[in-house]
Amino acid sequence: MKLWKLLTLISIPATLALSSGCAVISENECQAGLWYERGIEDGARGRSQATVYQIAQKCHEYGVRTDTGAWQRGYEEGVEQYCTPENGFVVGRRGRDYEGVCTGPTADLFLANYERGLAVYQAEQQYAALVSQYEAAEREVYRVERALEEAESKKERRALRSQRRSLLRDMRQLEAEMMAFGGFGTFNPQLFY
Repeated sequence: MKLWKLLTLISIPATLALSSGCAVISENECQAGLWYERGIEDGARGRSQATVYQIAQKCHEYGVRTDTGAWQRGYEEGVEQYCTPENGFVVGRRGRDYEGVCTGPTADLFLANYERGLAVYQAEQQYAALVSQYEAAEREVYRVERALEEAESKKERRALRSQRRSLLRDMRQLEAEMMAFGGFGTFNPQLFY
């Protein structure tokens, strides 16, 4: 691969990460200058330290100087609040990304609980996808049965019956797959702790 293509591919995710979502900080927030408090907030949300550079860049555009030292002190306090084992589970359970901000003795416990929570979240997403497939198959069975009532030829009825059998077989398979998640119609998160 040519070097310029490789650099472009590498820079796209970085650009998206820096520009995604809403603005890093508003002009009013820059003017208020509550850097320590902003650091606590960013740390408690598990944002990476790169956030301060994004803030500084944005505030510079507004003609405001950022007190990165105050932000850093607040950030360290916020990260302590974020990096608890309990919060690790909550963050994972919500399917949120972990930016690797935890260090020291709590990092391993946070990460272990984050992975447990994430496993539950991912299982719930898989279960929801199965339910969605099941409901789509159920609607299709209903549509096929209505078409069967209106079918005029033997060939058409035979094709529709075959289609219905296939859909019912798929639905039984989906029901069996849902059983691994706690049962048909019920997701049991306790199975994934």
